[in-house]
Amino acid sequence: EYYEGYPQIENGVGMLRSFIEEFGVAMDDLSDVKIYKKRRVSVATGVASYPFILKMAERTMSVFPNVSIRVYKIVNDFFGHQITVSGLLTGKDILAQLSGKDLGNELIIPSNCLRDGEDVFLCGMTLSELKKKLRVKIRVNDSDGGALVSAFLGK
Repeated sequence: EYYEGYPQIENGVGMLRSFIEEFGVAMDDLSDVKIYKKRRVSVATGVASYPFILKMAERTMSVFPNVSIRVYKIVNDFFGHQITVSGLLTGKDILAQLSGKDLGNELIIPSNCLRDGEDVFLCGMTLSELKKKLRVKIRVNDSDGGALVSAFLGK
């Protein structure tokens, strides 16, 4: 929880742990809910968080079989392959790697890949440009596990 007096929520490990716990609580709260509507969504995420997001998608699909989730690992060509966090993903990389793919009804992207308080990626591409070029609805998801459950289910 703390390292040398500093809370560990702001480093990748602390944020991920909190995200996983929030996701679990949200899934437990919905365990009795039945989803009858078919839903197909995709998620764009960084290399570092890909295995965790994939596991969350698999868990969601096992509980809600009418929900289909594809998780895409976006490699950071813009800043370099050594950059693996979702907070430095760019619209250009997302577009290049997802163009032509079946993204379903909606593409979910992490909010931290947009400039704070704006709908602009670090590369200068706007969210509306990405939507238009990919021809899919895009949902910007907060860095919260419960919000990811809601995004998966279309709530």
